[in-house]
Amino acid sequence: MGIRSRSFAKGSTLYLVALAAYAIGVWLHIPYGGGHVYSDLVTVFQVRECSSGQCVVLIPYIQTFFEYPVVDSMFMYAMGILALQLPGSLLSNYYLVTVIFLAIPTFLLIRELTIIIEIRERNGNGGNPGSQRQRVVWYFVLTPTFVFILLLNWYVIGVYFAMSGLRRYLEGRTLASGVLFGLSAAANLVTAAPALGLLIASRTRRQGFTLTAAALGTYGLINLPFAILNQTLWLQAFQFIYDWYIEGSWMLLFFPGDTHTPYRHIIPPLVFGGMAAVMLWYRFRGRASPSEVDPLSYAFVSMFAYVFSSYIYTPQLNVALLPFFVLLPVAYSYAEFLTFDLLNSLVIILGFSEVLQPLGITYNFHPNDGTSVVWGIAIIRSLWVGKFAIVDGFLRIFSPGRGGANEAQGGPLRPVVLSPGSAVEADRDRRGAGHYRN
Repeated sequence: MGIRSRSFAKGSTLYLVALAAYAIGVWLHIPYGGGHVYSDLVTVFQVRECSSGQCVVLIPYIQTFFEYPVVDSMFMYAMGILALQLPGSLLSNYYLVTVIFLAIPTFLLIRELTIIIEIRERNGNGGNPGSQRQRVVWYFVLTPTFVFILLLNWYVIGVYFAMSGLRRYLEGRTLASGVLFGLSAAANLVTAAPALGLLIASRTRRQGFTLTAAALGTYGLINLPFAILNQTLWLQAFQFIYDWYIEGSWMLLFFPGDTHTPYRHIIPPLVFGGMAAVMLWYRFRGRASPSEVDPLSYAFVSMFAYVFSSYIYTPQLNVALLPFFVLLPVAYSYAEFLTFDLLNSLVIILGFSEVLQPLGITYNFHPNDGTSVVWGIAIIRSLWVGKFAIVDGFLRIFSPGRGGANEAQGGPLRPVVLSPGSAVEADRDRRGAGHYRN
């Protein structure tokens, strides 16, 4: 039985748990009802397609402005066209068909994670696959992000393409990997950040060139028709992001009264460039065989470094971070991970939602006010991402003194005697089991 079929045969419980958690998320984000949790899915559709008072589903990038990249925008447009064919409220129908179709990349993403786990076990740099599958439950499915954030917008599409690209890269299918990362960038540019880490970890120049050319070529081909048909609207989407203020970033500590400071465009490339330089130093400092380099570790640091360096850290970015908590011992413990993820979800729950409204209780924490608790929470979890990248990434997972040839495991080998079932046990198993076989 192949890897793909085994990942389904052994993980039926995983998908049932995911389905239940997804159903809760669907209810929480029902527009103007449910759990009163904010979502861009309907709000952005309503603003862009119904601003005239009457909903007219226009083509994004060609007939109307849309701030999300072209793949996400065309997904939204397709859902709007499909909703028009159904009787009843357009917004309700639009939300229904959207969550139904978003379930596809969501469950395919879970499948990709289980396959990557089995690939790494086969290659000798992963723990017991049964315990690792538990990590998919505790570090991805049964998390605040999966329930409260996943249906906040369309990020899961780009994350699925990125994890699928990562899987192909680990299988040695570099061309396919590049195409998928190009699709990820066209869905949401930030979700393709792991590709830089894979480029640095490439075994040969040819592999690096193939990955880069395929990714850039795919991204360009997808965007080209829109850039030709309406260059003004296509450029407006990039300008929209460029003009955005500092949101949810540690930079708020330094510019609390000027979130539109021009330094928000200077600091991020310097920070990200510095962290990329550190990755290059780790990659080439020891002249080790390329086969000893773990691409997953570089993909992880690349993703976290981008989020940490960006002046925009919206809560939905955690959808792109969580897969690496599943695949690597990024957090020191499960308690640390859960606290971090819960803080991130509180930004939406407290700052943009009214979850207590069914009880007749209203609140307003003013998320963009420097005196708000939401402001402080956003800064803390932004700094926490930097801790994961620098302390847990560079100093622990990358460190030869602590990880040696077992750098992908985040620590030296040690015996583990555990009973299965808890997330903490799965985390310890991930740290202690396995060794790097060339």
